[in-house]
Amino acid sequence: MPPKVFISYSWSSPEHEDWVTSLAQRLVHNGIDVAFDKWDLKEGHDKYSFMESMVSSNDIYRVLIILDKKYTTKANERSSGVGTETQIISPNIYKNVAQEKFIPIVTELDENGQPFIPTYLEGRIYIDLSTEENFELNYEKLIRNVFNKPSHSKPKLGKTPSYIEDETPISFKTSAIIRGFDSQIDRHPERANSIGKDFLDAFFENLKEFRLPNVSEDWGQDIVENLNQYRPLRDDYISFILKISKNHLKLNTNIIINFFEYLPSLFYPEDTSTSWTVARFDNFKFITHELFIYTIEAFLRNENYDLLEDVFYSRYFIVDKYRSDNESKQFDEFCHNLGSISYYYNNLHGMDFISPQADFLIKRIPNSVNKDRFIEADLLCHYIGLFNDCRWMPITYIYRDEYRKDFPFLNKLISKKHFDVVKGLLGVQTVEELKTKLENLKGAGNRSYGFNSARHSIPDIARLIKSEEIASSR
Repeated sequence: MPPKVFISYSWSSPEHEDWVTSLAQRLVHNGIDVAFDKWDLKEGHDKYSFMESMVSSNDIYRVLIILDKKYTTKANERSSGVGTETQIISPNIYKNVAQEKFIPIVTELDENGQPFIPTYLEGRIYIDLSTEENFELNYEKLIRNVFNKPSHSKPKLGKTPSYIEDETPISFKTSAIIRGFDSQIDRHPERANSIGKDFLDAFFENLKEFRLPNVSEDWGQDIVENLNQYRPLRDDYISFILKISKNHLKLNTNIIINFFEYLPSLFYPEDTSTSWTVARFDNFKFITHELFIYTIEAFLRNENYDLLEDVFYSRYFIVDKYRSDNESKQFDEFCHNLGSISYYYNNLHGMDFISPQADFLIKRIPNSVNKDRFIEADLLCHYIGLFNDCRWMPITYIYRDEYRKDFPFLNKLISKKHFDVVKGLLGVQTVEELKTKLENLKGAGNRSYGFNSARHSIPDIARLIKSEEIASSR
Protein backbone atom coordinates (compact mmCIF):
# COMPACT_ATOMS: atom_id res chain seq x y z
CA MET A 1 0.00 0.00 0.00
CA PRO A 2 1.50 3.39 -0.97
CA PRO A 3 2.48 5.80 1.82
CA LYS A 4 0.08 8.69 2.35
CA VAL A 5 1.07 12.25 3.23
CA PHE A 6 -0.86 15.40 4.08
CA ILE A 7 0.29 18.86 2.96
CA SER A 8 -0.22 21.89 5.23
CA TYR A 9 0.55 25.29 3.71
CA SER A 10 -0.47 28.95 3.53
CA TRP A 11 -2.33 30.50 0.60
CA SER A 12 0.38 33.14 0.42
CA SER A 13 0.09 33.95 -3.29
CA PRO A 14 -1.11 32.34 -6.54
CA GLU A 15 2.53 31.58 -7.37
CA HIS A 16 3.10 29.83 -4.03
CA GLU A 17 -0.13 27.85 -4.43
CA ASP A 18 1.01 26.75 -7.90
CA TRP A 19 4.39 25.70 -6.45
CA VAL A 20 2.70 23.60 -3.74
CA THR A 21 0.29 22.08 -6.27
CA SER A 22 3.22 21.13 -8.51
CA LEU A 23 4.97 19.49 -5.55
CA ALA A 24 1.80 17.53 -4.71
CA GLN A 25 1.45 16.40 -8.33
CA ARG A 26 5.07 15.29 -8.46
CA LEU A 27 4.71 13.29 -5.24
CA VAL A 28 1.68 11.51 -6.70
CA HIS A 29 3.64 10.74 -9.86
CA ASN A 30 6.30 9.21 -7.59
CA GLY A 31 3.83 6.75 -6.07
CA ILE A 32 2.86 8.70 -2.95
CA ASP A 33 -0.80 9.15 -2.01
CA VAL A 34 -1.28 12.87 -1.21
CA ALA A 35 -4.09 14.37 0.87
CA PHE A 36 -4.39 17.96 -0.36
CA ASP A 37 -7.10 20.54 0.27
CA LYS A 38 -7.42 21.48 -3.42
CA TRP A 39 -8.32 17.86 -4.18
CA ASP A 40 -9.99 16.59 -1.01
CA LEU A 41 -11.69 19.57 0.65
CA LYS A 42 -15.07 20.26 -0.95
CA GLU A 43 -17.75 22.89 -0.49
CA GLY A 44 -19.65 22.22 2.75
CA HIS A 45 -16.72 20.49 4.47
CA ASP A 46 -15.40 21.76 7.81
CA LYS A 47 -11.80 22.66 7.00
CA TYR A 48 -10.65 22.49 10.63
CA SER A 49 -12.23 19.07 11.14
CA PHE A 50 -10.50 18.01 7.92
CA MET A 51 -7.20 19.32 9.26
CA GLU A 52 -7.58 17.54 12.59
CA SER A 53 -8.42 14.26 10.92
CA MET A 54 -5.38 14.51 8.68
CA VAL A 55 -2.99 15.21 11.56
CA SER A 56 -4.31 12.47 13.84
CA SER A 57 -5.15 9.80 11.26
CA ASN A 58 -3.07 6.63 11.40
CA ASP A 59 -3.38 6.48 7.60
CA ILE A 60 -1.30 9.65 7.26
CA TYR A 61 2.36 8.59 7.40
CA ARG A 62 3.84 12.08 7.07
CA VAL A 63 2.58 15.67 7.44
CA LEU A 64 4.52 18.01 5.16
CA ILE A 65 4.49 21.57 6.55
CA ILE A 66 5.31 23.98 3.70
CA LEU A 67 7.07 27.00 5.20
CA ASP A 68 7.38 30.48 3.73
CA LYS A 69 7.41 33.94 5.27
CA LYS A 70 3.64 34.30 5.43
CA TYR A 71 3.10 30.85 6.95
CA THR A 72 5.71 31.58 9.64
CA THR A 73 4.19 34.97 10.50
CA LYS A 74 0.67 33.58 10.78
CA ALA A 75 1.84 30.59 12.82
CA ASN A 76 3.74 32.77 15.32
CA GLU A 77 0.83 35.19 15.64
CA ARG A 78 -1.74 32.36 15.71
CA SER A 79 -3.68 34.27 13.06
CA SER A 80 -5.95 33.16 10.26
CA GLY A 81 -6.29 29.51 9.18
CA VAL A 82 -2.58 28.85 9.61
CA GLY A 83 -2.84 29.90 13.25
CA THR A 84 -5.62 27.39 13.81
CA GLU A 85 -3.62 24.69 12.04
CA THR A 86 -0.66 25.51 14.28
CA GLN A 87 -2.81 24.95 17.38
CA ILE A 88 -3.87 21.60 15.98
CA ILE A 89 -0.38 20.45 14.94
CA SER A 90 1.79 21.64 17.84
CA PRO A 91 0.27 19.44 20.60
CA ASN A 92 0.64 16.41 18.36
CA ILE A 93 4.29 17.26 17.75
CA TYR A 94 5.11 17.44 21.46
CA LYS A 95 2.79 14.83 22.95
CA ASN A 96 0.71 12.49 20.88
CA VAL A 97 2.48 11.49 17.68
CA ALA A 98 5.97 10.31 16.75
CA GLN A 99 7.96 13.41 15.93
CA GLU A 100 9.17 12.11 12.58
CA LYS A 101 5.61 12.31 11.27
CA PHE A 102 5.97 16.09 10.79
CA ILE A 103 8.46 17.32 8.18
CA PRO A 104 9.10 21.07 7.77
CA ILE A 105 9.67 21.97 4.10
CA VAL A 106 11.44 25.33 3.64
CA THR A 107 10.51 27.22 0.47
CA GLU A 108 11.72 30.73 1.24
CA LEU A 109 14.81 32.34 2.83
CA ASP A 110 15.18 35.76 4.42
CA GLU A 111 17.64 38.46 3.33
CA ASN A 112 20.38 36.74 5.35
CA GLY A 113 19.80 33.39 3.71
CA GLN A 114 18.06 31.95 6.79
CA PRO A 115 14.87 29.87 6.50
CA PHE A 116 11.53 31.15 7.72
CA ILE A 117 10.61 28.71 10.54
CA PRO A 118 7.84 29.31 13.10
CA THR A 119 8.70 29.12 16.79
CA TYR A 120 6.95 25.80 17.40
CA LEU A 121 9.17 24.13 14.78
CA GLU A 122 12.49 25.67 15.74
CA GLY A 123 15.24 23.11 16.23
CA ARG A 124 13.60 20.53 14.00
CA ILE A 125 15.52 19.21 11.00
CA TYR A 126 13.93 20.54 7.84
CA ILE A 127 14.17 19.86 4.12
CA ASP A 128 15.18 22.87 2.04
CA LEU A 129 13.42 23.17 -1.35
CA SER A 130 13.92 26.94 -1.58
CA THR A 131 16.59 26.99 -4.33
CA GLU A 132 16.80 25.37 -7.74
CA GLU A 133 20.45 24.47 -7.20
CA ASN A 134 19.70 22.03 -4.38
CA PHE A 135 16.10 21.15 -5.21
CA GLU A 136 16.71 17.76 -6.80
CA LEU A 137 19.11 16.54 -4.12
CA ASN A 138 16.78 17.59 -1.29
CA TYR A 139 13.70 16.31 -3.09
CA GLU A 140 15.47 12.94 -3.10
CA LYS A 141 15.81 13.20 0.69
CA LEU A 142 12.08 13.86 0.98
CA ILE A 143 11.17 10.89 -1.22
CA ARG A 144 13.53 8.57 0.69
CA ASN A 145 12.11 9.80 4.01
CA VAL A 146 8.51 9.10 2.95
CA PHE A 147 9.45 5.63 1.67
CA ASN A 148 11.69 5.05 4.69
CA LYS A 149 14.61 4.21 2.44
CA PRO A 150 17.52 6.41 3.51
CA SER A 151 20.44 6.90 1.20
CA HIS A 152 23.55 5.02 2.22
CA SER A 153 25.92 6.59 -0.27
CA LYS A 154 26.10 9.99 -1.90
CA PRO A 155 26.13 9.92 -5.72
CA LYS A 156 29.26 11.16 -7.49
CA LEU A 157 29.32 14.87 -8.24
CA GLY A 158 28.17 15.75 -11.75
CA LYS A 159 26.00 12.69 -12.37
CA THR A 160 22.48 13.13 -13.72
CA PRO A 161 20.14 13.55 -10.71
CA SER A 162 18.31 10.24 -11.03
CA TYR A 163 19.26 8.81 -7.66
CA ILE A 164 16.39 6.46 -6.94
CA GLU A 165 15.18 5.40 -10.37
CA ASP A 166 14.48 1.81 -9.32
CA GLU A 167 12.53 2.71 -6.20
CA THR A 168 10.68 5.91 -7.02
CA PRO A 169 11.37 7.12 -10.55
CA ILE A 170 10.76 10.80 -11.21
CA SER A 171 7.86 10.91 -13.64
CA PHE A 172 8.79 14.20 -15.20
CA LYS A 173 12.37 13.44 -16.11
CA THR A 174 12.21 16.63 -18.18
CA SER A 175 12.48 18.73 -15.01
CA ALA A 176 15.67 16.96 -13.97
CA ILE A 177 17.20 17.49 -17.42
CA ILE A 178 16.41 21.21 -17.28
CA ARG A 179 17.94 21.63 -13.84
CA GLY A 180 21.16 20.04 -14.98
CA PHE A 181 21.22 21.71 -18.39
CA ASP A 182 23.29 24.82 -17.68
CA SER A 183 26.05 23.02 -15.78
CA GLN A 184 26.19 20.28 -18.44
CA ILE A 185 26.37 22.75 -21.31
CA ASP A 186 28.93 24.95 -19.58
CA ARG A 187 31.27 21.94 -19.41
CA HIS A 188 30.25 20.22 -22.65
CA PRO A 189 28.53 22.56 -25.15
CA GLU A 190 29.06 19.94 -27.85
CA ARG A 191 26.47 17.76 -26.11
CA ALA A 192 23.59 20.16 -26.80
CA ASN A 193 22.06 17.97 -29.48
CA SER A 194 22.24 14.75 -27.47
CA ILE A 195 20.75 16.52 -24.44
CA GLY A 196 18.07 18.02 -26.68
CA LYS A 197 17.13 14.60 -28.01
CA ASP A 198 17.10 13.13 -24.48
CA PHE A 199 14.75 15.88 -23.34
CA LEU A 200 12.32 15.54 -26.26
CA ASP A 201 12.29 11.74 -25.93
CA ALA A 202 11.51 12.09 -22.20
CA PHE A 203 8.89 14.75 -22.93
CA PHE A 204 7.15 12.51 -25.46
CA GLU A 205 7.08 9.60 -23.03
CA ASN A 206 5.70 11.82 -20.25
CA LEU A 207 3.11 13.15 -22.69
CA LYS A 208 1.70 9.66 -23.14
CA GLU A 209 0.65 9.74 -19.49
CA PHE A 210 -1.99 12.30 -20.46
CA ARG A 211 -3.90 9.91 -22.72
CA LEU A 212 -7.58 10.03 -21.82
CA PRO A 213 -9.09 6.54 -21.43
CA ASN A 214 -12.37 8.02 -22.64
CA VAL A 215 -14.42 11.21 -22.44
CA SER A 216 -17.67 11.68 -20.57
CA GLU A 217 -20.74 13.68 -21.51
CA ASP A 218 -18.79 16.69 -20.23
CA TRP A 219 -16.13 15.96 -22.82
CA GLY A 220 -15.09 19.60 -23.18
CA GLN A 221 -14.40 19.80 -19.46
CA ASP A 222 -12.48 16.51 -19.60
CA ILE A 223 -10.17 17.97 -22.25
CA VAL A 224 -9.67 21.30 -20.43
CA GLU A 225 -8.94 19.65 -17.07
CA ASN A 226 -6.47 17.31 -18.78
CA LEU A 227 -4.69 20.28 -20.39
CA ASN A 228 -4.53 22.11 -17.06
CA GLN A 229 -2.91 19.07 -15.42
CA TYR A 230 -0.36 18.98 -18.25
CA ARG A 231 0.82 22.57 -17.74
CA PRO A 232 3.90 21.75 -15.59
CA LEU A 233 5.19 19.49 -18.37
CA ARG A 234 4.46 22.15 -20.97
CA ASP A 235 6.36 24.72 -18.92
CA ASP A 236 9.33 22.35 -18.92
CA TYR A 237 9.22 22.41 -22.73
CA ILE A 238 9.01 26.21 -22.87
CA SER A 239 12.00 26.55 -20.55
CA PHE A 240 14.04 23.98 -22.42
CA ILE A 241 13.34 25.13 -25.99
CA LEU A 242 14.46 28.63 -25.00
CA LYS A 243 17.71 27.30 -23.53
CA ILE A 244 18.54 24.87 -26.35
CA SER A 245 17.83 27.30 -29.20
CA LYS A 246 20.49 29.85 -28.30
CA ASN A 247 22.59 30.52 -31.39
CA HIS A 248 25.94 29.40 -30.00
CA LEU A 249 24.66 25.86 -29.31
CA LYS A 250 24.13 25.01 -33.01
CA LEU A 251 21.01 22.92 -32.46
CA ASN A 252 20.33 20.34 -35.17
CA THR A 253 16.81 21.25 -36.34
CA ASN A 254 16.06 17.67 -37.31
CA ILE A 255 15.61 16.94 -33.61
CA ILE A 256 12.71 19.41 -33.52
CA ILE A 257 11.34 18.29 -36.89
CA ASN A 258 11.29 14.64 -35.81
CA PHE A 259 9.59 15.57 -32.54
CA PHE A 260 6.71 17.31 -34.32
CA GLU A 261 6.44 14.50 -36.86
CA TYR A 262 5.78 12.07 -34.00
CA LEU A 263 3.28 14.18 -32.03
CA PRO A 264 0.32 13.31 -34.34
CA SER A 265 0.82 9.64 -33.48
CA LEU A 266 -0.93 10.57 -30.21
CA PHE A 267 -4.10 11.61 -32.04
CA TYR A 268 -5.33 8.01 -32.12
CA PRO A 269 -5.64 5.17 -29.56
CA GLU A 270 -2.88 2.65 -29.12
CA ASP A 271 -5.50 -0.09 -29.18
CA THR A 272 -8.23 0.29 -31.81
CA SER A 273 -10.12 -2.87 -30.89
CA THR A 274 -12.81 -0.85 -29.06
CA SER A 275 -14.85 2.15 -30.16
CA TRP A 276 -13.50 5.65 -29.65
CA THR A 277 -14.23 9.23 -30.61
CA VAL A 278 -11.95 11.75 -32.31
CA ALA A 279 -12.68 14.31 -29.55
CA ARG A 280 -10.93 12.06 -27.04
CA PHE A 281 -7.60 13.17 -28.54
CA ASP A 282 -8.31 16.90 -28.78
CA ASN A 283 -5.91 17.44 -25.88
CA PHE A 284 -2.96 16.26 -27.98
CA LYS A 285 -4.06 18.35 -30.97
CA PHE A 286 -4.22 21.42 -28.74
CA ILE A 287 -0.83 20.55 -27.24
CA THR A 288 0.75 20.22 -30.69
CA HIS A 289 -0.68 23.57 -31.80
CA GLU A 290 0.44 25.31 -28.60
CA LEU A 291 3.94 23.79 -28.59
CA PHE A 292 4.58 24.87 -32.17
CA ILE A 293 3.77 28.50 -31.32
CA TYR A 294 6.01 28.40 -28.24
CA THR A 295 8.79 26.92 -30.37
CA ILE A 296 8.52 29.81 -32.83
CA GLU A 297 8.39 32.30 -29.95
CA ALA A 298 11.61 30.90 -28.46
CA PHE A 299 13.44 30.98 -31.79
CA LEU A 300 12.26 34.55 -32.37
CA ARG A 301 13.32 35.63 -28.88
CA ASN A 302 16.79 34.15 -29.42
CA GLU A 303 16.91 35.63 -32.94
CA ASN A 304 17.82 32.19 -34.23
CA TYR A 305 16.57 32.72 -37.76
CA ASP A 306 18.30 29.62 -39.13
CA LEU A 307 16.16 27.43 -36.88
CA LEU A 308 13.06 29.39 -37.83
CA GLU A 309 13.78 28.94 -41.51
CA ASP A 310 14.30 25.20 -41.11
CA VAL A 311 11.12 24.69 -39.09
CA PHE A 312 9.00 26.75 -41.49
CA TYR A 313 10.34 25.34 -44.75
CA SER A 314 10.95 21.70 -43.84
CA ARG A 315 8.55 19.05 -45.05
CA TYR A 316 7.07 16.91 -42.30
CA PHE A 317 6.59 13.16 -42.74
CA ILE A 318 3.85 12.69 -40.17
CA VAL A 319 3.94 9.44 -38.17
CA ASP A 320 0.34 8.31 -38.52
CA LYS A 321 -0.61 4.70 -39.22
CA TYR A 322 -4.07 5.77 -40.37
CA ARG A 323 -2.89 7.91 -43.28
CA SER A 324 -3.44 6.41 -46.68
CA ASP A 325 -0.85 8.70 -48.27
CA ASN A 326 2.81 9.15 -47.54
CA GLU A 327 2.96 12.76 -48.69
CA SER A 328 5.00 15.20 -46.66
CA LYS A 329 3.18 18.10 -45.04
CA GLN A 330 3.89 21.76 -44.31
CA PHE A 331 3.92 23.28 -40.84
CA ASP A 332 0.23 24.23 -41.00
CA GLU A 333 -0.43 20.55 -40.26
CA PHE A 334 0.07 21.51 -36.59
CA CYS A 335 -2.65 24.19 -36.56
CA HIS A 336 -5.90 22.78 -35.13
CA ASN A 337 -9.35 24.24 -34.59
CA LEU A 338 -10.95 22.26 -31.77
CA GLY A 339 -14.63 21.95 -31.00
CA SER A 340 -14.02 20.63 -27.48
CA ILE A 341 -12.70 23.98 -26.20
CA SER A 342 -15.71 25.80 -27.68
CA TYR A 343 -18.05 23.23 -26.14
CA TYR A 344 -16.48 23.74 -22.73
CA TYR A 345 -16.66 27.55 -22.92
CA ASN A 346 -20.25 27.59 -24.13
CA ASN A 347 -21.42 25.23 -21.38
CA LEU A 348 -19.42 26.65 -18.49
CA HIS A 349 -18.99 30.33 -19.24
CA GLY A 350 -22.20 30.96 -21.11
CA MET A 351 -20.45 33.78 -22.93
CA ASP A 352 -19.95 34.49 -26.58
CA PHE A 353 -16.21 34.25 -27.25
CA ILE A 354 -14.89 35.05 -30.73
CA SER A 355 -12.49 32.14 -30.32
CA PRO A 356 -12.65 30.11 -27.10
CA GLN A 357 -9.47 28.30 -28.15
CA ALA A 358 -7.61 31.60 -28.55
CA ASP A 359 -8.84 32.77 -25.15
CA PHE A 360 -7.67 29.51 -23.58
CA LEU A 361 -4.25 29.82 -25.25
CA ILE A 362 -3.79 33.37 -24.01
CA LYS A 363 -4.88 32.65 -20.44
CA ARG A 364 -2.37 29.77 -20.24
CA ILE A 365 0.67 31.89 -21.12
CA PRO A 366 3.19 31.59 -18.24
CA ASN A 367 4.90 34.60 -16.67
CA SER A 368 8.14 33.67 -18.46
CA VAL A 369 6.59 34.48 -21.86
CA ASN A 370 5.45 37.91 -23.01
CA LYS A 371 1.89 37.82 -24.37
CA ASP A 372 2.64 40.14 -27.29
CA ARG A 373 5.62 38.00 -28.36
CA PHE A 374 3.45 34.89 -28.23
CA ILE A 375 0.87 36.56 -30.49
CA GLU A 376 3.63 37.75 -32.84
CA ALA A 377 4.90 34.16 -33.11
CA ASP A 378 1.37 33.06 -34.06
CA LEU A 379 1.17 35.87 -36.62
CA LEU A 380 4.58 35.04 -38.07
CA CYS A 381 3.34 31.49 -38.74
CA HIS A 382 0.49 33.07 -40.69
CA TYR A 383 2.71 35.46 -42.67
CA ILE A 384 5.26 32.80 -43.63
CA GLY A 385 2.30 30.64 -44.60
CA LEU A 386 1.00 33.36 -46.91
CA PHE A 387 4.34 33.44 -48.70
CA ASN A 388 4.23 29.68 -49.24
CA ASP A 389 0.59 28.76 -49.89
CA CYS A 390 0.33 27.40 -46.36
CA ARG A 391 -2.80 28.13 -44.32
CA TRP A 392 -2.09 28.95 -40.67
CA MET A 393 -4.92 30.77 -38.89
CA PRO A 394 -3.37 33.02 -36.18
CA ILE A 395 -6.34 32.82 -33.83
CA THR A 396 -4.68 34.83 -31.04
CA TYR A 397 -4.48 37.98 -33.19
CA ILE A 398 -7.78 39.15 -31.65
CA TYR A 399 -5.86 39.75 -28.39
CA ARG A 400 -3.40 42.12 -30.05
CA ASP A 401 -4.09 45.85 -29.80
CA GLU A 402 -5.67 46.71 -33.16
CA TYR A 403 -3.89 50.08 -33.22
CA ARG A 404 -0.40 48.69 -32.72
CA LYS A 405 1.94 49.33 -35.62
CA ASP A 406 5.05 47.72 -34.16
CA PHE A 407 6.20 44.20 -34.94
CA PRO A 408 9.95 44.13 -34.11
CA PHE A 409 10.91 41.36 -36.53
CA LEU A 410 9.20 43.15 -39.43
CA ASN A 411 10.04 46.70 -38.32
CA LYS A 412 13.76 45.89 -38.43
CA LEU A 413 13.54 45.10 -42.16
CA ILE A 414 14.43 48.75 -42.67
CA SER A 415 17.98 47.59 -41.89
CA LYS A 416 19.89 46.00 -44.77
CA LYS A 417 21.86 43.96 -42.25
CA HIS A 418 18.66 42.52 -40.76
CA PHE A 419 17.23 41.88 -44.22
CA ASP A 420 20.34 39.94 -45.25
CA VAL A 421 20.05 37.78 -42.12
CA VAL A 422 16.33 36.96 -42.49
CA LYS A 423 15.77 36.94 -46.25
CA GLY A 424 15.95 33.15 -46.36
CA LEU A 425 13.26 32.98 -43.68
CA LEU A 426 11.08 35.24 -45.84
CA GLY A 427 11.74 33.01 -48.86
CA VAL A 428 13.52 35.65 -50.94
CA GLN A 429 17.05 36.53 -52.03
CA THR A 430 16.61 40.17 -53.01
CA VAL A 431 14.71 43.21 -51.81
CA GLU A 432 12.80 43.30 -55.10
CA GLU A 433 11.56 39.76 -54.59
CA LEU A 434 10.17 40.72 -51.19
CA LYS A 435 8.52 43.82 -52.60
CA THR A 436 6.87 41.71 -55.29
CA LYS A 437 5.57 39.26 -52.69
CA LEU A 438 4.13 42.08 -50.60
CA GLU A 439 2.47 43.60 -53.65
CA ASN A 440 0.86 40.27 -54.50
CA LEU A 441 -0.46 39.91 -50.94
CA LYS A 442 -2.33 43.21 -51.09
CA GLY A 443 -5.02 41.36 -52.98
CA ALA A 444 -5.19 38.43 -50.59
CA GLY A 445 -8.77 39.35 -49.63
CA ASN A 446 -10.57 37.31 -47.01
CA ARG A 447 -7.68 34.87 -46.77
CA SER A 448 -6.18 37.33 -44.28
CA TYR A 449 -9.46 38.63 -42.93
CA GLY A 450 -9.74 36.61 -39.72
CA PHE A 451 -12.90 36.12 -37.66
CA ASN A 452 -16.10 37.65 -39.03
CA SER A 453 -17.27 38.60 -35.54
CA ALA A 454 -13.99 40.28 -34.53
CA ARG A 455 -13.67 44.05 -34.37
CA HIS A 456 -10.56 43.98 -36.50
CA SER A 457 -8.93 41.74 -39.06
CA ILE A 458 -5.54 40.04 -39.04
CA PRO A 459 -2.85 42.75 -39.32
CA ASP A 460 -1.94 43.04 -42.98
CA ILE A 461 1.77 42.31 -43.47
CA ALA A 462 1.76 44.45 -46.60
CA ARG A 463 0.84 47.41 -44.39
CA LEU A 464 3.20 46.54 -41.52
CA ILE A 465 6.14 46.70 -43.93
CA LYS A 466 6.64 49.82 -46.04
CA SER A 467 8.11 48.50 -49.29
CA GLU A 468 10.06 51.66 -50.03
CA GLU A 469 11.88 51.47 -46.67
CA ILE A 470 13.08 47.85 -46.88
CA ALA A 471 16.89 47.68 -46.48
CA SER A 472 17.07 51.46 -46.79
CA SER A 473 19.46 51.90 -43.86
CA ARG A 474 22.48 50.10 -42.57
